[in-house]
Amino acid sequence: MSSTPVPTRLLPIAAAVVLVAGIVPLSSLAASAASPLVLRDADGAAVFSGDAAAYPSFATAYFADGCPAGTRDGARLTVSAGGSTVVVSATVPVDGGAAVSVPMGSSFRAVVPAGATAATLSLECLALSSGVPSSITSAASLPVTLTASGWSVPGQPAPTPTTAPTTAAPSPSTSASVGPDPAAAVTPRPSVSTVAVPVAAGGADLAVTGAQVAGVAGLGALLAVVAGFVLRSRARRRAVARD
Repeated sequence: MSSTPVPTRLLPIAAAVVLVAGIVPLSSLAASAASPLVLRDADGAAVFSGDAAAYPSFATAYFADGCPAGTRDGARLTVSAGGSTVVVSATVPVDGGAAVSVPMGSSFRAVVPAGATAATLSLECLALSSGVPSSITSAASLPVTLTASGWSVPGQPAPTPTTAPTTAAPSPSTSASVGPDPAAAVTPRPSVSTVAVPVAAGGADLAVTGAQVAGVAGLGALLAVVAGFVLRSRARRRAVARD
């Protein structure tokens, strides 16, 4: 059985058809792929984990693609877990199709049911009517894993834990000189050279004092007797001399 050859003039047309058939699905896939929702800290750096009880859990959620047409009146953040959805931010204005940044206004643990280990953070774009949402579109979502103490974004690098230094602190040397005890230096102590406090005189002291007084009185009486004899002797001699 013989095959019918394809005219050479049709080869460029066939190649173009194959090329277009391959490009169209790729362009459709690129158009449908949205930018990721990026979480940032207060300094603007991207964060992928943190403390689940911290308030807020992160600073802002950033979406580079902006809100789609028809829902460009405002944007907000919600957390869904355990069948419930809670709004966790204020509604911020949207500048057309420009990038959107929404501040987080809650911790994950405050809005996630107890025991839940997974949640979904979403950035919603709103069409407002008299301040009330009339149309809501989830522009970007991010899965969040929860533990007893923290939260993290699956598939993202975890922060490197800070390790304690392995070098032990130097211990005090046994040969080091020991300084004086400050408490001992401050506490006043009586000196042996201080003046003794007078003590009340006892009976023995009174006896010694009486003996001393008696001795002085006796000496005085003896001197008085001797003086009397001397005066009498002189008086007699004068009387004899006159006679």
